[in-house]
Amino acid sequence: MSVTSIKSKLFKAVSASTTAIAALQTLGGAGNMTLTGTSVSDGSNMDTTVTLTSTGNISGVEFTVTGTDASGATITEDITGPNNNTVTGSTKFLTVTQIATNGAVATNTSAGFTATTGTQGIVFAGATRIRGLHGVSSSTAGALIIREGSQTGAKLLEIDTPAAAGQVDPYIPDEGILYRDGAYINIGAGYDSATIFFDG
Repeated sequence: MSVTSIKSKLFKAVSASTTAIAALQTLGGAGNMTLTGTSVSDGSNMDTTVTLTSTGNISGVEFTVTGTDASGATITEDITGPNNNTVTGSTKFLTVTQIATNGAVATNTSAGFTATTGTQGIVFAGATRIRGLHGVSSSTAGALIIREGSQTGAKLLEIDTPAAAGQVDPYIPDEGILYRDGAYINIGAGYDSATIFFDG
């Protein structure tokens, strides 16, 4: 029996959740919100924007969100607290690792994600080979691109799709495509989802 280290990862947009990052909570002073995990993502494996929700007026508090982008680099964003509503940041995070406040949060406040807004993610951050993929195309023409090293790195694989819904199962050579410095994907507007098979 042959045993390999081939893994798969699904890239597919998910619905919004106002509590995915941090459940409703208060803070007695400046500090960090208690997150639902050490490195929280929305489950899509792609980047998206962060929300803060409260029924009180905490617009005088600034929330500093720290996490990673779709290339794995550390990023931050300052978001003004909500006033009996949900506020949304403008920076797309792949993961969130900390939310710090510069003052007390007197009314229960939660942190979450919008419905997935980005199309970029990380297949594997180390050396790997892309062995195959299965895509579901949308009614918009586009391209699935996997780059080496970061989202701005060399384009080693690009699979176009026409403006028609369907399935995409391209042939990839038996040895796969080698990514020495990690594989970073952008499924683009042409794909509703993509499952990538890779060494990991």
